[in-house]
Amino acid sequence: MSEPSQDRVAVVTGAGRGIGRACAVRLAAAGFDVAVLDLDLRSGARYEGEPDGVTTEDVEAAGRRALGVQVDLTDRDATHAAVDRAAAELGRIDVVVNVAGGAITPYARSTPTLTTAEDFKTLIDVNLMSTIHVCQAAVPHLRAAGGGAIVNTASTAAFTVFPDGSNSAYAMTKAAVAHWSRHLAAELGPDGIRVNMIAPGITLTGRVVEESAQTGHADRAISEVPLRRLGQPDDVARVVEFLATDLSGFVTGRCIPVDGGWVLNPS
Repeated sequence: MSEPSQDRVAVVTGAGRGIGRACAVRLAAAGFDVAVLDLDLRSGARYEGEPDGVTTEDVEAAGRRALGVQVDLTDRDATHAAVDRAAAELGRIDVVVNVAGGAITPYARSTPTLTTAEDFKTLIDVNLMSTIHVCQAAVPHLRAAGGGAIVNTASTAAFTVFPDGSNSAYAMTKAAVAHWSRHLAAELGPDGIRVNMIAPGITLTGRVVEESAQTGHADRAISEVPLRRLGQPDDVARVVEFLATDLSGFVTGRCIPVDGGWVLNPS
């Protein structure tokens, strides 16, 4: 069990569905009020297997205050406005969890020589720049709260290479998120703000399940995972809870793989 949050506030991005939603719900259960930021607050409705309703309803069902903000996090000004709104309406910001992003460009052209300039820009914007925008917007509020925690999302792809070189630009952006986060940890440590990362492996969100039904990629990967199963969103959310609370009070600048041992490389 984590320490009580004492009415602290978490901002979770990409929390309309999948891993982000699981993080928001788990933090609410741990006692956090939660601001849910997403491009589409009802994005879970697109995929079978995602929970019904919207994330803010789950947060409120846990007895916590919730705020839903629909925002394009690749837009710096819109992101700053959304984060400032969360701080104003919920009173403060103590924790930031950046989940928004993903490998959203066509897989068929994801090797280094086939990735288009447009795909590079898209992935840099949705994975790297969105994280930077949120962190830069949130830091003044974290300082005003006397410290806090940031958890950014890298990926196992950031620390390994697929045999065919696929998902190269996505992996590049996630590696950039990880290394930028380490620098951020060094800068913010004296302010009492910890910055850590998670690196999920294949996680069975609604989108991944739907895509795997077509490609079979997730099913084939099970035999490569030492724990012989793939991750669930709450597997990741549990690690986020650890990094967001005092349980990890002397941990900063680190990345924790949440992959069942799929990538046994040092991070």
